[in-house]
Amino acid sequence: MNLASRLAVVLLPAALLLGACSAGGSAAPAETSVAPVTTTTPSTPATASASPMSRTPSAAASSSASLPELMPDFVGQTVPEAEAILKPLNVRIKKIPLIAQEAAGTIIEQDPVAGADFAQTVTLTVSTAPATVPDVTNKTFADAEAALTKLGFIVKQNPVFDQKRADGLVIAQNPPADTSNVAEVTLDVVRRPVIAYLADMSTVAKDNLDEFTAGSPKANGVSYSHGLRVEPYAGYRADLEYDMSRQYRKLSGALGLDDKSASAAVGKVEIFGDGRQLTQVDVPFGSTIPVELDVTDVLRLKITISVVDGTGAVVLGDFVAQGLQSEVSTTPTTTTR
Repeated sequence: MNLASRLAVVLLPAALLLGACSAGGSAAPAETSVAPVTTTTPSTPATASASPMSRTPSAAASSSASLPELMPDFVGQTVPEAEAILKPLNVRIKKIPLIAQEAAGTIIEQDPVAGADFAQTVTLTVSTAPATVPDVTNKTFADAEAALTKLGFIVKQNPVFDQKRADGLVIAQNPPADTSNVAEVTLDVVRRPVIAYLADMSTVAKDNLDEFTAGSPKANGVSYSHGLRVEPYAGYRADLEYDMSRQYRKLSGALGLDDKSASAAVGKVEIFGDGRQLTQVDVPFGSTIPVELDVTDVLRLKITISVVDGTGAVVLGDFVAQGLQSEVSTTPTTTTR
């Protein structure tokens, strides 16, 4: 297309527009004309959906339920009833079976107790039907206890001091295997004792003593390498006191009269634990009386000794206090000669 033709294309619309204007005044825009472009951003309608980040979650959409301040009471309820409350709160539940009179599956204890501060771990003790007692002798105490506890039995330990057999060995049980309808089992368990001879311990008090020596005295023809020879003043009662510190469980030894005593003499010995009489023994010349006493939790041990119907001295033959390694924390001091 030449230059003249191009100018005609451009000028023709302009001429037509000028003609319309001259014929009727100002020209009204056609309805099909394009609306002016605006730079103003339209406001968001009230009904428009809000951004997910700006929404407030409803209670149903919450990721966790509101935690109570205090622990509810579950005693007397069943485990499913307690779980229905605790599991939605993400509480860890530990269940301990225990043979009891309540119906099997009943919660009989809880930790924390009702009314305590709410906790995220709860231990429920649950009643279970009694089982037949299994044989747990010759097992270690740890294994025996675990087996019995799993069945719901209450386990008690009776320490049997023995320096020759393996520590922790179950050597007897009560009731015996195959017993039914019981809730508690007591196990005799070997324990290597911590020992303290009275001959090596200091007295905290002593009175009315004509002679008091530690060494190897003889009574009824036997020499005791950890013995005490106690001779009170004639006609008087001698007193000896020892600090047991509540550490020992057993006191054992032999009582006799020194072989040099008068043949008609009789020794009289009383032993007390914190003022409570543990034993009273008459010891005739030429005899030996074994003694074994429970001194569990005794603080002050007192021994009173007298000799009647003649002169003489009482021998405490190898009297030894024995305790558990977990309970004895101090070493006895040497006796003052």
